[in-house]
Amino acid sequence: MIMIRSASVIVPSLGRTDRLRECLGGILRQNIDVPFEMIVVLDGPEAERSVNSLKASYGDDRRIKFNTSHARRGSPAAKNVGAAEASGDVLVFLDDDTIPTDGWLRAILDGYTDGVVGVGGSEEKTTRSGSIRRIWHKLWGDVTGSVTRGGLVISNFTPLKSANEKVDCLAGANMSFLRGDFEHAGGFDTNYRGTSYREETDLCLRIGGKSNLVFVPRAKVIHHEEERGGNTPESVREWNYWYHRNNTYFFLKNLGGSKAIWIWHQLLEVALSVGRTLQQRSMTPLTTFREGTRIGKSAYAEYKRSLGT
Repeated sequence: MIMIRSASVIVPSLGRTDRLRECLGGILRQNIDVPFEMIVVLDGPEAERSVNSLKASYGDDRRIKFNTSHARRGSPAAKNVGAAEASGDVLVFLDDDTIPTDGWLRAILDGYTDGVVGVGGSEEKTTRSGSIRRIWHKLWGDVTGSVTRGGLVISNFTPLKSANEKVDCLAGANMSFLRGDFEHAGGFDTNYRGTSYREETDLCLRIGGKSNLVFVPRAKVIHHEEERGGNTPESVREWNYWYHRNNTYFFLKNLGGSKAIWIWHQLLEVALSVGRTLQQRSMTPLTTFREGTRIGKSAYAEYKRSLGT
């Protein structure tokens, strides 16, 4: 087991002070002998007011540090800001609408055995996942954190699993990395805009994937998946647009290669869009497909130019 001397829990937040308060309370209740700090990165015009409200709840606990901005920096940038201010050996990232359960942080840190650079936990969702999602996971053999060659990402970060698993990616709402490996990978890619969809999967693949990432089911958080604040889109159309835009950028950056693979990826995306059209009872998954894909390809081309390639 790797010797962990300290940990930093980083929580970006936007417009969810009440949920954030619950999240911080869950972190503070962790009974662990490893020193840890919390870095809360708040965005928006209400950031300073939120800080005052949180201090009224938790006093001036020196384990909590606040970073505020009137501008909306976006999830990847906010997380990078928190990481830059962190001092822990392990950087733990939580969504502000999660509540860690007892033993959560201990389970995360215990997952760091030799060769492991990232550990993530499970999510108990308070919203119904639906029969379609359950069937989807069964079709893929109940795997967790898998990224297919065609660009499909099978999440399935359920707390019902009994054993730790090596995975390709971790749950963005509940994941951690060794500080040095996070910094070597360059942190989160701020080219993931809007809902920041796929930001965490991108980072996981750059850090190394299945050879050194571990899913620990007992490191559980309660995830409320709030419909307001944070990266939550304002409409179904907006969600679908950012899905296509960010997913296209993700695929081209991390998995794209031959023309045949690109065509296969596109066929998969069309099939998924048809499924979401039926699920959402809206044509927006299909009507935003072309636009989102086009802008995603442009974002990738700009990324390549920035690298000088």
